[in-house]
Amino acid sequence: MSRFLTVENLPSYMCQIRSIVASLLCDHTRMKCIYSSSSFEFFSCPIRFIEEVEIIHPYHSLVIDTLETFHKKYDGCSCKTLLFFLVTFSNHFHLLFDKNNRFSQKTIFNHLEQFVGQSILIAKENFTDNLVLNLDVFHRICRFQTMYSDSLYQAYLYFVSLQEELINQFDNLNHITRVKYAEEQCLFIPGTIIPIDKPIQGYQRTLLIDGYVLEDYVHIGYNNKLKLKQISAKSSWIYVISSILNQYSIDIILCSGTIDEKLKDLNRDNKRIFVENISSKIFRLFNQNLIVNYVTDINEENILTLNYIQSNDDPTLIFIEKGSTIIQYVPIESLVNIKHEQFVHCLARFRHILRKKFYLKGSGEFEHNLYKYFYGKKNESLSIEYNLAYECFLECLQLFSNEIFNRKELFEKNLIDDFDSKFDAWQTSIELLKILMQVNDVVQIVDNEDLSDI
Repeated sequence: MSRFLTVENLPSYMCQIRSIVASLLCDHTRMKCIYSSSSFEFFSCPIRFIEEVEIIHPYHSLVIDTLETFHKKYDGCSCKTLLFFLVTFSNHFHLLFDKNNRFSQKTIFNHLEQFVGQSILIAKENFTDNLVLNLDVFHRICRFQTMYSDSLYQAYLYFVSLQEELINQFDNLNHITRVKYAEEQCLFIPGTIIPIDKPIQGYQRTLLIDGYVLEDYVHIGYNNKLKLKQISAKSSWIYVISSILNQYSIDIILCSGTIDEKLKDLNRDNKRIFVENISSKIFRLFNQNLIVNYVTDINEENILTLNYIQSNDDPTLIFIEKGSTIIQYVPIESLVNIKHEQFVHCLARFRHILRKKFYLKGSGEFEHNLYKYFYGKKNESLSIEYNLAYECFLECLQLFSNEIFNRKELFEKNLIDDFDSKFDAWQTSIELLKILMQVNDVVQIVDNEDLSDI
């Protein structure tokens, strides 16, 4: 059975969203804490926080899905902007359509999207600055979280010395967060950390396996070269794989998947090291011809001789002289996720700006300048819907810049915003609101015992 629920409390839902984003809008180090009976967790990203808060509303799952997709696309950049514009547009249109239903919602939304499109062209022509990399620019991109900007700048200087394409280097930059030291620290390592939990030093014969080292593992279409019929213990899969590893004198196996436990136990005496769940970033450092899917496929050409080095700053870290890593140390376990994400936001914003090679002024300055550009350009000769969209768009720009200016004591001025995520946040907020405002009823599925009130 089912029943209709009339959705009348969208403004109250948006009010909850606004209270969350407004408190996090300017201070990029501010945190919120969710406490449960067994643990507590910190958040500074409003989308991550909203995911954990129990907000009961029929629209909430749709909103969360949209926010999560956007967050994943831009690694957290412009998420607060998306939420602020969504709430502001919603409040404006709710009052408008609540008072008068004769206006065409579709036409107004179309005009609003056109204003966003015009703003992209106007911004490119009038409000962008070319990217010239120096330490100050890194500080501004990272919201003056100097620990993060300093480590990224150190990585930048190292990449410049390699004379290779910067964007590829930063795309492949590894980032690890660990608990250590009394204060947060970031350390740049000109190499890639390999998660080995025992001391090792020097050159080691290494095998890269993109797959699983399991007896029953095969991928679709694979023609298995090793067709075993077990006659005795020594003809079993495990012993055959071990003999191959012995034949090629393999010291270390780096595997993207998992490795058979019995195989690992059998090889403990010869000190062979198996490392599971290796990141795909590590595999991208090597020529694909060197990587195999199965131990049975290897030959001498697939064996790499890699130099494994212990870090002077942290002897528990083992790295190879390929790629690069920023390791982030935090003092307590409960800060790992939030600090990791704060750094990821900075890195993602830098990468987006590096791709475009230009940026927008942050701290609400771009929105304020765009507001001044559009102000006074209202055309009374055009349709009512056009002018209503014009008023809504300008109101949102003004409220956004005012919200930030009113909180100027909470953040450093002269910040830098990336281009694409900002405008995509505006567009996504409109697209989401269009869907929400087209829904006037929600069908609720009810059990038999809940039928008494129908």
